Amino acid sequence: LLVVTTVLFSQNGCGEDYANAYIVIADSSPVYHALKGKMVDLKEKLGIKMDSLGREYNENKDLIRLPENHEDELYAGVYYPRRGYTELLSLEYLDYYDPKLKEKTIGLIVGILNIESEAKKLLVRVKEVSPNAFLLNKNLYIGCMH
Repeated sequence: LLVVTTVLFSQNGCGEDYANAYIVIADSSPVYHALKGKMVDLKEKLGIKMDSLGREYNENKDLIRLPENHEDELYAGVYYPRRGYTELLSLEYLDYYDPKLKEKTIGLIVGILNIESEAKKLLVRVKEVSPNAFLLNKNLYIGCMH
């Protein structure tokens, strides 16, 4: 399967790259801790690694975010989304992937893949242990975020 990436150039010279992505989501909830426990459980059941991408959950701000002292000053203290093609467990705000979804709804993402058949195979595996699992097919922004 050939994935075609469209490249546009913005005025600041930072490319705006988009690519088709199949996002496998085990479950969703507005409650971080409910999904965090499920993520640990899925790690064991599916044998898939977890990665917080350096982010933490801030109880006071009710926000998944990079630490305040993060080296990237632009994203320090704020949410930075997962975007690369990987089979990996992480907690993400779903409105980044689909703006029609309610803001601050958290998704337990199992994989972001570029091949539909692989995403569907992964979805079948995930549904065996998480019946609420679903698949999003989106044109995902993968370019520079500065």
